[in-house]
Amino acid sequence: MLGNEISVSDTLIGGKFTGRDDNSLNITTVAVRNEYLQDLYERFNREKETNQDLLELCQELDYYNSNIDGDLIGLDKKLKDGNREKIIFYAKSAKEKFHKKLMTTSQYSYVAQDINIWLLAKVKRSFMMEIYSLICNEESEEKINLLITERIINPVKLELGINLFKYDEEDIMGMIFFLTGNCHLKWC
Repeated sequence: MLGNEISVSDTLIGGKFTGRDDNSLNITTVAVRNEYLQDLYERFNREKETNQDLLELCQELDYYNSNIDGDLIGLDKKLKDGNREKIIFYAKSAKEKFHKKLMTTSQYSYVAQDINIWLLAKVKRSFMMEIYSLICNEESEEKINLLITERIINPVKLELGINLFKYDEEDIMGMIFFLTGNCHLKWC
């Protein structure tokens, strides 16, 4: 061995072999489809056939569609506070795309509203419980992006099942930015 050099030979290593600190991130995701959402899809299809003129928004969906009192800084400022100013244009675009789908799908059915409320609540909880503290602790942008994908986007995509509303990954990001813009989420 010369200086900092190490030689390893004729060995079987089960797992990682590092010469010093291991800063890798291991993520284990358990994929489970939610039967509740599947039931809502079936109810939505039945309701859509019998009540095509329903245009009223329920109170709970209105809650997500409105700003929370006391915190009226906009999406731009929240993203700047979270050191994400590079994505403001994308965030506004994804937020608007999702908001249009939200309004289009929710105007026809209370069940559709329930589906959207369920999805927004899942995104909000996941963001607050698994992403927010990382942003506040100034974790790397790469790590935060990876965890948003692994802890929010992929689980929501899985639970969408037959995906009647045709929500894609950008729509799920739009949910995050929609909730951020309406003061339900912060970026520190």
